[in-house]
Amino acid sequence: MRSTIRLLSICWLFTDLTTHAYAMELGCPPAVRGTPGSFPLDYNDPANKGHILYLVESAHMPPSVETLEKGNSSSVGGDLAYVLNAYPNHPRGLNAMARLGEKEHSEQPHGAIYSIPCYFERAMAFVPQDPIPPMLYGVYLAWNNQDEKALKYYQASEALDPDNANLQYDEGLLYFKMKQYDKAAEYAHKAYAGGFSLPGLRLKLQSVGKWSDQP
Repeated sequence: MRSTIRLLSICWLFTDLTTHAYAMELGCPPAVRGTPGSFPLDYNDPANKGHILYLVESAHMPPSVETLEKGNSSSVGGDLAYVLNAYPNHPRGLNAMARLGEKEHSEQPHGAIYSIPCYFERAMAFVPQDPIPPMLYGVYLAWNNQDEKALKYYQASEALDPDNANLQYDEGLLYFKMKQYDKAAEYAHKAYAGGFSLPGLRLKLQSVGKWSDQP
C-alpha cells in the first residue's frame, strides 16, 4: 500500500507541474474524462468508490487536512488540489477547499492550482447532474456576500434535487438575509417538513414576525 500511495504522489507531482502550466495559459481548464478507470473520476459513481478512492483520501485528505490543521503529503491546499484533480466533484474536498479560502482570506489558497470558483465550475461541468457542487458553491458565494449569484446556484441545485432539506434550509437563510421573508418562511417550512432540525431559521423569522406554524 505504501508503494501505491507513493506512486500516486509521484504521479501527482508530474500532473501538478504540467497542469499548472496549462492552467496558467487557459485560466480554468475543464476536467476532461480519460480512459475508464483513470483520473479524473466521478465521485458519485459506485464503481469509483473502491480502493483508489481510499488511497486518495488516506494520502491526501485525512482528518488533519479536512479540518485544515495541516497538510499530509504537501500543504493543505496541495492535498486538497490532488483530491479535486482526481475527483472534481468530491463534496468534502470542495467544502474543505472553500473553507480554506475563507481561512486564508484568498480566492486561491496556498497550494491550490485553481481558484475556488474554478474548482466549483470544473465540478459542475464534469458531472452536470450532481446537485451538490452548485449547492456548496451557493454556500461559498453567500459567505462572500454574493447573494444574487448564490441564489442562482441554489436554484440550479434545487432543480436537480428538489427535496434536499439541507439545501432548502440554506436557501431559506439566504432569502432571510435578502429580506425576502415570505420566501424564507416557505423554504423554512419545506426544510422542517423534510426533517431538518436546527431552529435557527425559524427563530430568525420569529424575530421579525414572519413565522407561522402553518405553511
